[in-house]
Order: sequence, then C-alpha cells, then structure tokens
Amino acid sequence: MRALFLLLALAALALSATILTRADQASIDAALPLLQRYLPDVKLVPADPTQWRALIDRGGVDFLWAGAPVLYEALYREGYLAPMPDVPELRQLPERLGGIPLKRVGPDGRVYYVVYGLLGYVIGYNPEALGKAGARAVCSWRGLASPNLTRYYLETGVKPLAIARPTKSTSSAAMMQLVTEIYGWEEGWRYLASMAAVARFVDSSGAVRDVVKRGEALFGPMVDYYVFIAGLDYCIPTDGTDILFDPVAVPRGANMTTAALLTRVFLTDMEKRLVDRYILPGNPAVLDSPDVNKTKAAVLKNHLEKLMGARVLAVPPEKSASYYYSFIYYYEATLVDLQDLLTDVWTRAVQAYLAGKITEAQLRDIWRLLGAPVNFTDPDTGARRTFTYQVAVEINDKVGRDPAYRDKVYQAWREAARERYQRAAQLLESYMSAVNTKQTQPQQVAQQVNTQQNTALIIIVSVLAVLAVVVLFIKRIR
Repeated sequence: MRALFLLLALAALALSATILTRADQASIDAALPLLQRYLPDVKLVPADPTQWRALIDRGGVDFLWAGAPVLYEALYREGYLAPMPDVPELRQLPERLGGIPLKRVGPDGRVYYVVYGLLGYVIGYNPEALGKAGARAVCSWRGLASPNLTRYYLETGVKPLAIARPTKSTSSAAMMQLVTEIYGWEEGWRYLASMAAVARFVDSSGAVRDVVKRGEALFGPMVDYYVFIAGLDYCIPTDGTDILFDPVAVPRGANMTTAALLTRVFLTDMEKRLVDRYILPGNPAVLDSPDVNKTKAAVLKNHLEKLMGARVLAVPPEKSASYYYSFIYYYEATLVDLQDLLTDVWTRAVQAYLAGKITEAQLRDIWRLLGAPVNFTDPDTGARRTFTYQVAVEINDKVGRDPAYRDKVYQAWREAARERYQRAAQLLESYMSAVNTKQTQPQQVAQQVNTQQNTALIIIVSVLAVLAVVVLFIKRIR
C-alpha cells in the first residue's frame, strides 16, 4: 500500500490540482504545507456555497473539501458529483458512527461523498464577557429567542447574539434549519425571527467565533472546534443538536488521478491533522493513532462522548438539501434585509411587556405574527401562496437554478415580510392604546366627580355668603 501511495505521489509531481473549499483560512493555512508534499502545484479556492456550481461548470476543479453536507447533497442531486475513486482508505472507513452515516452511497452502489470530519453544533460564549454582563449561559435555541436576551439589548444597546448569514455559511444554514426541525416549520420560523431581531449578522462562521471571543456578542451558534481553538466555553443545545459532516468529494470533470491521490491524503494524513485543529475525524479510530496529539485527542474524546449523550436529531442531508436554497434566500429576504424593522417592532413589544403595558398573551400574539411564514405572489404563476415547508421544497430547485426567478421571489418575500412587520407594529399600537384608554376612563370619571363636588361646594358657599349679607343688612335697618 505504501508503495502504491508513493507511486501516486511521484506521478502527482507532474500534476496540478485545484481544491474548492468552505474551510476557514486557518484550516487552509494548516492544510497547504501537507498537501504540497504530495501535490506541489495545488491551489485551494475558498468560495461561497452559492458559487460552487458555476465554478464546477467552468471546469478545472479536482476536489471538494469542507462545508455542510446539505451543500454536497444538493450537488449530488443535481449531478455535480462524480463517484469517488475506489481506494483502500475509502473502503476501510466505517459505514456509520452511531446513527450517523459516514458515506453517501448512490443507487449504483458507488460512494459520492464521504465524511472527513465531524462537527457538532454548539452555542459558544466567552465566560469573562458573560461575567461582566451579569448574564447566565444560554443553552437552548429557544433561550436564544427569549425576551430575556431582548431585555439585555434594551438595557445595553448591544445585540447579544452573533449569527452568520445562511447565504454565506453552510454550517449556519444547517443550524438555522435545525431550529425548524426541532420546533416544526411555523414555530421554528418564529424562534428564528426573534433570534434575528437581536442578532449581529456577520459574513462567515469564523466571524461569529471572533465576535464572541472579543466579547462583542454574548452568544454565537457555531461548530464545536471553534470554541476549542478560541478558548471559549460552550453548551450543547438541550432542545436538540446535530452533527455536521465535513465532507470531501470529487466533482464531475475532475482529473481522476489527482482525485484518487487527494482522497487518500484526506482520509489519512489530513485526518490526523484534524486533531491538531480540535476537529473530530470522520473515523474516530484516528484519535487512538500514535501520530496524534494525546492531549487534544483526549479533549475530543470527551467532547464526542457528550455529543453522543445529547439529543442528536441526525437530520438526513437529503432532507435538508430538499429546501436548502428556498430556506437561505427566504431567511435573507425576511430576517436579514428587514432586520431594522423587525428589531424595532420586537424590542418595542418586549419593552411594553416588561413595563406591564401589554400582557404575556399579547406579546405572544405579536411574536406569532412576526415569525409566521408570509403569503406571497408566485412570480411565475401569479398564484397566491404561503411559504410552507411543502412550498419551500417545491420551488427549491428553481430558486437554486434560476437567478431571474430567485430575484423576483426574493423581492416578493421581502415585501410580504415588510407588510407583516407593519401589521405587527399596528397590533402592538392597538394593544397599548386599549390599555391607555382603560387607564384614562377612571381618571375622567374621577375628574367629573371632583368637578361636580367642587360645583356643589361653590353653590353652598355662595348661598351662605348671600344669607350673611342679608342678615347684616337686616341688623343695620333695626
């Protein structure tokens, strides 16, 4: 096997390679020297997930590395992936880890992508920043959407949550999708709306880590290895988490000799390097390898045990992929683009509730209205539709493939959400006006009573004064 590996490596000296990746810059910097041992002329190209199809279509991409499985599943469904080379390292990889499949096998029996690393979804926080703020750790998605965090924003003017825009981060998209899997489509979107109202949106998952580390936000949904490399504390969400497969795959049109070598490198030497980055290898047996850092391996083993004991939903990638494009663009149109309006309405509602001006039931009414899936006009058919889960699945491929349709439906979603937020603002005003009216009516009655009492007193005093004058006049006459 070593001889074959060496032969492939020698052949690769004459090859160039282009790897498309979603890895962060630190991971790229760590991987490049190792990859250059086997392929001196290797190029790593980081790109947004929405750009991958165009880059593969352009040609010259030999390997795909990192990113959420939902992206790879979408590429597989659309015919952008080639079967992976049948190398020994691929055959030796276990089929499953607990309930988690480690290989995506097609109907033809071929493997189309494979789990290279495992990343758990956690809520990261800086304990020092939390202490200064006098806040407690939030350990659930529902907690991130609660009025308690909104209160913090009202008191400090600082948004307590950092979220990567789902159009820019596949892991963030997967975590936001997870909320709808835990609480159901409609309820899930309501939690996402109240989270977005107090969130600082950033353009990458790495930026979430950095913002939380600097104490500029109290909490951030992130993949687990970020908390280890940044020295943060974390909670595994008690209402549910999932394990993100960090896959590798071969795109159609790749140089298969290069792809075979890269598959072998990623499933051996690169997996061992994962431990140095506090990333769980797709094959947990690597943690027991004599070539890995024992201290870091122990941390990862302990963390893996916690993950396996948590409520892991194990959402199938094919399900997440079935509404991925609809989800990320709807989120962007309704929660990111209109965040100022959303924040204004939600924070005023919470402020009114905390001041006793509206009831908890009324606050919930506003919350339900703000996050309810919008009604919109389909730009292709002219039909009125509601953004249900079924509709999201139905139009997903068109949203992903057709830029003209995507732009039109995006605008329709945004304007429908704007109207929805304005209605929520009107509902809040009506609730507060009703309270003011109730408070005013007793005051008016009291004023009327006081006026009547004062009038009677004036009359009595006047009569007495007249009588006194009459009595004095009579005495003078006598």
